[in-house]
Amino acid sequence: MARTSNYRAAPQERAEVTVRPEGIDEMVIGTLSSGQGHETSFAQRSTNGSACGPTACDSSPATPDRVAIGAGSHSGRSLRLASLTAHQASDEIIEKGRRIASHLLEAAEAGIDFADGYFTVAGTDRSLDLFAVAVAARDDASLPAELRGPLAGIGEVTSQVASFPHGFHVSEVEIDPDTGAVEIVRYTAVDDVGRTVNPMVLHGQTHGGQTHGGQTHGGIAQGAGQALLEQCVYDAGSGQLLSGSFMDYAMPRAADLPFFATAISEVPSTTHPLGLRGGGEGGITPALGAIVNAIVDALADLGVTHLEMHVTPERVWRAIRTKPGE
Repeated sequence: MARTSNYRAAPQERAEVTVRPEGIDEMVIGTLSSGQGHETSFAQRSTNGSACGPTACDSSPATPDRVAIGAGSHSGRSLRLASLTAHQASDEIIEKGRRIASHLLEAAEAGIDFADGYFTVAGTDRSLDLFAVAVAARDDASLPAELRGPLAGIGEVTSQVASFPHGFHVSEVEIDPDTGAVEIVRYTAVDDVGRTVNPMVLHGQTHGGQTHGGQTHGGIAQGAGQALLEQCVYDAGSGQLLSGSFMDYAMPRAADLPFFATAISEVPSTTHPLGLRGGGEGGITPALGAIVNAIVDALADLGVTHLEMHVTPERVWRAIRTKPGE
């Protein structure tokens, strides 16, 4: 069994959201997705901010020429900070859009409601969608000068308060005493990442991690690989890397792993405005300890109290045949 928690990492992030007249909401942010589903989860958070729909949000590549501030994707920080910056940017867009809509609909600004992508005169069926307002901001010369131009918003946050996730993982293994081969026969995990934005994406991060293109620091599969298989081997004389390809560097495959039983314990964080905690490292962090501790526990009757990673069959075989104290 192993338990995990996380830290706050780089605290500063910025998002620039632009509503484009052609029907796309573009978000420029300094957290680069490597398969963990930013384009899905970020859009959902912006949707909750009511400025970016999940089918029309485009997370643009975080290239240096476009990103003014950004600290990358690591330490379970991406959605935790992007949710705040996207929310701020959405609020700015809504506030400007409401002012534009009040001119176009000839109604008081206080009487304009915004919901589900539409600005509506309260108590009537008169409305304009978000993209129509963006078109007007670009093309309508009758608008005041401060309302013309791109319909855009900027959100920037520096969060110095940690928002810790928690997890409890249990690994069960079987060992062949003749060969030292280890088989993970069952793996169960419960993770609390606060309010869950997308459970399917979160389960994918917990299961796969970098091994399957998920969160860059996450994944039971990645943890199992580090515990049992993965090793960088160098030639002692020349320093040449000998495990430089996937022909030489062992990584876990589907046949090496059982079906994982994972669950989410959704307890909103009290130190994050939206109740979120980091979800990127909840798989790998406890997997190392849970798997290796299970192997040591299986060998406890033989006097084994410690094994170094990676726990190869040879190391297990030698531990079985070595008397305590030798």
